[in-house]
Amino acid sequence: MRKRSLPKREIRDLNSKIAYLQLDLKCTIEIVEDTRGTLILQDGVPALLMHGGEWFPTLQSVNRGIPLKRITVDMGAIPFVCSGADVMRPGIKNIEGGIAKGSAVAVVDEKYGKMLAVGAALFDSEEMRKMERGKAVKNIHYAGDWIWDFNKKQPSS
Repeated sequence: MRKRSLPKREIRDLNSKIAYLQLDLKCTIEIVEDTRGTLILQDGVPALLMHGGEWFPTLQSVNRGIPLKRITVDMGAIPFVCSGADVMRPGIKNIEGGIAKGSAVAVVDEKYGKMLAVGAALFDSEEMRKMERGKAVKNIHYAGDWIWDFNKKQPSS
């Protein structure tokens, strides 16, 4: 794992490319390159992750108020989504309007509205509503994965 601090110039460049999250220049911003992926940390907390050449917000960012369009899934889909499965159309209960294909979406449960995952929409919202089956959202980051557990203390050896 490689970790380095980003200079303010690189942070400004990154901010100009990301619409939904602006990294705070007053915070410590680091980039972490790992065999599992690339992360941007803001004060040690994962803020962005690289997937397919694009930056996506982490669940930690979304929980801090980053506004993302939401896909609501039924309670039966939760164990699958929280194990890394893509979101299938039959498990979706609600699709917010204005979702563009390839955009970041928050996957939430129907009962509590709890964030389960961040995904990439495989179709726009209108196409998803017309679908009856198939994958609708690519699961990129979910509660309990390595990014979610990134700041957990490692046991002493």
